[in-house]
Amino acid sequence: MSRYSLRPLPERSDIFEVAVGWDLGLGTFFVMVFGVAEVGRDPDVRHWRGGQPRQIVTVEELQTEVSPYAELPMELVSRLRGDQSNGGASPPQRLSRLISGLLGNGCV
Repeated sequence: MSRYSLRPLPERSDIFEVAVGWDLGLGTFFVMVFGVAEVGRDPDVRHWRGGQPRQIVTVEELQTEVSPYAELPMELVSRLRGDQSNGGASPPQRLSRLISGLLGNGCV
């Protein structure tokens, strides 16, 4: 699973954070939009998509979901596509899986 934090659009002062990423287990991209928290409270979730299997399967669909709240930079688009193609695993995780598979642990 990957997760990245986006800065809300300047006109969206009601938004605290926009989180996007790839969820390997569900096979979907996700977007979560958090409102500005009241004093002593956690931010509320204003918008959430990608919590169901294969709900957002392309970066283009993700961009559509994100566009009212934040801009998805091209470098992040590339990174998200990479996360989708390699399962969102960081290089050390991929190496661990490879070694585990070579050792016959069946965790490839």
